[in-house]
Amino acid sequence: KASALVSCPPVDAASQSAMPLQSAHVFASHIGHTGKTTLCFNMACYYAKRHADVKVLVMDFAEEGDSTKRLLGGVDAARGKVDELYGSVFRLLSDAESKSSGLTSWLWSSDIDITAHALQVAQHNPHVPDNLFLVSSGAWPRSEDPLPEDRRKQIGKKIKESLERSRETWKLFCDTDGDRRPSPFTMLAYSLCPFAVVPLHLSKADLDRTETMLGMMNEMRKSGEISTQVLLMVWNMVKSQKDEPIEHKGLMLPFTPSKVSLDILDACNKRIAGMAKDPSFAGLFVRGSPETPDVEFLRSTIAVMRQLADNVLKPAEELGMPFVHMIDTLEASGKKQLKFASADVTYTAGEDVVRGVDEAVRNLSLKFEAMTVDAR
Repeated sequence: KASALVSCPPVDAASQSAMPLQSAHVFASHIGHTGKTTLCFNMACYYAKRHADVKVLVMDFAEEGDSTKRLLGGVDAARGKVDELYGSVFRLLSDAESKSSGLTSWLWSSDIDITAHALQVAQHNPHVPDNLFLVSSGAWPRSEDPLPEDRRKQIGKKIKESLERSRETWKLFCDTDGDRRPSPFTMLAYSLCPFAVVPLHLSKADLDRTETMLGMMNEMRKSGEISTQVLLMVWNMVKSQKDEPIEHKGLMLPFTPSKVSLDILDACNKRIAGMAKDPSFAGLFVRGSPETPDVEFLRSTIAVMRQLADNVLKPAEELGMPFVHMIDTLEASGKKQLKFASADVTYTAGEDVVRGVDEAVRNLSLKFEAMTVDAR
């Protein structure tokens, strides 16, 4: 079955402006299970596949190391990985501490190389592009001592300077824990990334909690602790009534949600647009201002993601297999379905289901990429 969305061709290097650190994005939300890791993992893989000339670095700041597990082959394979593959975020910070009592030597030296703490993921997971790298948090919980603001800023500055001094072009994705009051490592991710992608469930209750998180982000921006702005808010896991794309109040949706979902979407979008117009939240949204028409703001800032099929989503988690690899495998096989065998479960997904998942995340990835270029 032919499809214009099947291939993910590399972008010609000549068409890209050369810069050592192209852009940096943090995936953040108020709680877990909103889709941060799924989006970070897959969008990093889509970007790496499309831009073979760019080195894509994922920094996993989540306590449980969810991105780490997926990138290194999935949750089943993670159990068998040796400890030295994990925890490079913590080793990076321990490295900093060991250089001198106050981090001074490490922070003010010019020879820090963040890439020395990064793994080339394809050496451990053949499903991901060769130009994808990982700095991992470790796959098990551990205590996080608070990082003073000045220390956190200096660590973030040195990591960015390391990437900016590189002869290669880098794109940075940061995964975080879900927290309304950010943990020390989420704060470090904020200090690294000028742009945030915020996934959340389509519900007023979820928006209430997200508004608390955004309010705290806004206060940290005002105090000068961070400069992070919200690039995209993603209404995630929305039930689809039909596969047909529709236009709804100026928004192009890639599928048709139910009427009740559309009603909730309108109510929630109205609240977000109101926040963007509020002078006390000035600058929090990349595209938001009191003068920006609501339709223009929502069209650029809001994305709506359908609920993804479990027989594609679950093997992606368990086997560390990004959707872009699944669609390539489907095309190469010439078959009408794919089978995925994890440790104790076998999943079967038809061609239309695989294509539907791929199209949903690919469209979001392309919007994300276009917004990033416009925002730079």
